[in-house]
Amino acid sequence: MNRTPATIRDVAARAGVSTATVSRVLAGVSPGRPGTRARILEAAAALDFRPSGVARSLKLRVTRTLGLIITDITNPFFPELVRSVEDAAQASGHALLLGNSVADPARELAYLELLAARRVDGLIIAAADVPERHGDWLARTSLPIVLVNGDSPDGRHPAASSDNRGGGRLGAQHLLALGHRRLGLITVDEPDRAASDRADGIRDALRDAALDPGGLTIAAGGRHVSGGEAAMATLLARDPPPTGVLCHNDVMAIGALRAVRASGRRVPGDVSIVGFDDIDLAAYAEPPLTTIAQDTALLGRWGVETLVAYIAGGPAASPARPPAMVRVPTRLVVRRSTGAPPAA
Repeated sequence: MNRTPATIRDVAARAGVSTATVSRVLAGVSPGRPGTRARILEAAAALDFRPSGVARSLKLRVTRTLGLIITDITNPFFPELVRSVEDAAQASGHALLLGNSVADPARELAYLELLAARRVDGLIIAAADVPERHGDWLARTSLPIVLVNGDSPDGRHPAASSDNRGGGRLGAQHLLALGHRRLGLITVDEPDRAASDRADGIRDALRDAALDPGGLTIAAGGRHVSGGEAAMATLLARDPPPTGVLCHNDVMAIGALRAVRASGRRVPGDVSIVGFDDIDLAAYAEPPLTTIAQDTALLGRWGVETLVAYIAGGPAASPARPPAMVRVPTRLVVRRSTGAPPAA
């Protein structure tokens, strides 16, 4: 038989105090006298009373909840980033509300409005285009905001991103050290700051090696396996084709592996392939994928710790100091998808 849930009035009556006293004690606003507090806690336990989280949040003006907006939940990089943010949020005593924007401006704005309406204490944005597309909204809101996996275009918000240019340079240097001289790049078919920075890093490495950066062969595609497969097919149709190919992300690199196999060529015997991100699947591709690792654990932890300090009025929120702009180093992870170029 279902029992009507106990109310704060029931607890007050059982403990012999006012509802206001019960509210203050259970909300943590006032500890109350030891004897009174003990009676209230005993009454609440006996009645299986659970205070309203909404009412408590309104009283304390905090919800202990953070919001997170990401670009694409189907790209394995983002679930790994979400996990790191969630772990850090939980460690700091916060719950997490997630919005997947699918790079849709209308959906991004809807999530910004929704998370603000849900009274999240602060917001982490891991969708790089949101600050540019919705700069006016971000400038108007009083909500503490931190950016990860992207930059703050106007310098208004603390931001951390991977060293994308350095990562592109690392991947190219690795291929050049193996003896490759005809490099290709599989990039995304839409404007993307990270993609541009990675391409610049590849060109930096070519210049360092006294090679013409204009000789970099580029093909673009969608961000997923099919996009990488189609772009790799385009590169293989060039005469001569590149012998070493760098990809915008690991998912596209897996598509590139498929295209090379479909053409009757071998990886790395005929074409070496380098990814970017080091998602878990990279180690299980065939062959296992050489890639540039992003430190999602550090990005997520930095985002939460910086946001919590911001909320608390710490250094991140101080008008006397500019917002932090952090570049997180990337690292090369060498596996079996790269090797010496084929003999001429």
